[in-house]
Amino acid sequence: MIRKLIGIIYAAALVAAPQNASKVYMTADRPHVMAWIGDFYHSPVYIRDALAQALVAENMPVTFIEDPALITAESLGKVQILIMFGEGRVWPSGFGKPPMQWMTEAQQKAIWEFVESGGGFLGMHNVEALYPADGLYYKLLGGSFISHPKPYSFTVRVQNKNHPVTAGVEDFEIVDEQHKVKYNLDEEHLLLRSISQDNTITESGWWNEVGKGRMVYLAPGHTRDALMHPMMQRLIRNSLTWVSKNQ
Repeated sequence: MIRKLIGIIYAAALVAAPQNASKVYMTADRPHVMAWIGDFYHSPVYIRDALAQALVAENMPVTFIEDPALITAESLGKVQILIMFGEGRVWPSGFGKPPMQWMTEAQQKAIWEFVESGGGFLGMHNVEALYPADGLYYKLLGGSFISHPKPYSFTVRVQNKNHPVTAGVEDFEIVDEQHKVKYNLDEEHLLLRSISQDNTITESGWWNEVGKGRMVYLAPGHTRDALMHPMMQRLIRNSLTWVSKNQ
């Protein structure tokens, strides 16, 4: 009698258990991601944790790498999305010694052709800073770094509420580095602007298409709290879905 009662309770629990109806769990054919993260000023640990939360929510398998030399045409041929979070210089002889730009012409070409042939690219925070000028990389990215003050509080304003990347995103306030950029695209491609308390305004997020592929750039991310903000998590998730063409 007791066993029968336990069986009835167990069966009822199975029936009552909520099912996740999200389409990302309805197939094993999910986009594979390679994420290059971290530099001297940005720990790969907090970046990994924040990106992992968004990637798990979208059920996207990911390989995290910290050596930018691993970004090659061969490695990109194994994934559908590339995430980059880090600046364009390294210190091979140690910090304080002369830095050098790590991205080669071959890597610029590989990234460009990856997107042009249908791949997705998500650039985060300082991925617009200190890369080779006038090359394919900045042509893809659509903007470049000018400067930033120390972290302070500012508002991220949704400029285009009708794009899939900003779906469900409301204006939000964070404490972070407000990156000032040279924006090379038009108003149509702009997704976000940031506005400081002293009314400093700058472009903070945009999209672009190259050939068959798509890219998104999101400026916030110097602090863990900024990356983990619910609106930033939504922006990251939406960006991953949009660049993968799975929206």
